[in-house]
Amino acid sequence: MSQFPPLPQTTTTDGEIRKIGVEIEFAGLREADVAELIRTHLGGRITSESRHRVTVEDTRLGRLKVELDTPLAKYAGDGLLETGLDLARPVIPIELITNPLPPDALPLLDAFCDTLRQAGGEGTGHGALQGFGVHLNIAVVAPEAALTTRSIRAFALLEPWLRHTMPPDTTRRLLPFVAPWPEALVDALVAAPYAGLDAQREIYKTHVKSRNHGLDLLPLFKAADPEAYARDFPGLTEIDGRPAFHFRLPDCRLDNPDWSLSEAWAQWHTVETVAADDALLTALGEAWEAHRARLLASSRAWADTVDTLLPTPLNALQGA
Repeated sequence: MSQFPPLPQTTTTDGEIRKIGVEIEFAGLREADVAELIRTHLGGRITSESRHRVTVEDTRLGRLKVELDTPLAKYAGDGLLETGLDLARPVIPIELITNPLPPDALPLLDAFCDTLRQAGGEGTGHGALQGFGVHLNIAVVAPEAALTTRSIRAFALLEPWLRHTMPPDTTRRLLPFVAPWPEALVDALVAAPYAGLDAQREIYKTHVKSRNHGLDLLPLFKAADPEAYARDFPGLTEIDGRPAFHFRLPDCRLDNPDWSLSEAWAQWHTVETVAADDALLTALGEAWEAHRARLLASSRAWADTVDTLLPTPLNALQGA
């Protein structure tokens, strides 16, 4: 677990372990091939809706789904559509989706990523069109918990630094689903340090109109207050609500033997560690306001400021 250190608060307010759902996008293998690799290395039994949507039940990691990452996959079964989806493989990734896992299961999933690589799995760096990512869905302590709202503010302050210390692949930067949070959103969150989740939702809706960001808060907002969510985000009602952070910034460099899921974990661990440190979070907020008051304030300059404020262990973690 040294590569996956525990979060500052490991349980929810109900005393449940904070679990993590993981989504891994990649190419180079077919869904049936991945399912067979799962069965061989993690156990379980294979079920299939179509050749583009396969489930493996009762593995050492619980239920695992393997799907072509497009909404059209759920309509597969028609011969013409199946053929069209096969032809789209060069630009549509496969997605491996876990149920929520306890943190101590992450090393086993990380080891299976190495199995996928050895079998021919391809990540972001394999081709110009392969802008794949990894999504972590981290259960919150509770929607209105202080750590939840402080983590949102911490991410806002750290995102430019995360992008400089562990930059997304060029392909990911060019694609729309990796857009950073607007600076005006960061300004508003910093200006309201004691805002609860309802107030943060009101701020968020002013600046964000899609899910295409490194931290997607829409599932959390919907789980916390479905009626308010429907009112504030009327064009995004098909999103499933869940009391979790949907963290989707990292690349998936599956074909790189030096890559690990621990890189994504290190980023989120840093966010929550800063959120749990009141003095550090306050210092970052004050530094942000001073940074924004300067005439020429670049993201590179802000990343340098964060470097000076973060304690050495957090900086070192980014190289994990």
